Amino acid sequence: MSNVSRLEKEILALPPEERERLALTVWESLETHSESMDILEDQEGMTLAQQRDAELNSSSVQPLTHSEFLRRTNTDTAE
Repeated sequence: MSNVSRLEKEILALPPEERERLALTVWESLETHSESMDILEDQEGMTLAQQRDAELNSSSVQPLTHSEFLRRTNTDTAE
């Protein structure tokens, strides 16, 4: 078994709170990595994402379910 497979198995056995903490720690470590900075340099996209997050947190908009998103964005059907 590879190290990654072993770690994955061990991580998935952790309680949800510990997995969340680990995921956030790993994600934050990627934010400082030079290759991931290319993704974060899309300031317009980041601003839009932050605005959407604020709207969702304030309940000024309602989130879509995955099936509703697919229905609304399906280009094969006319509305």
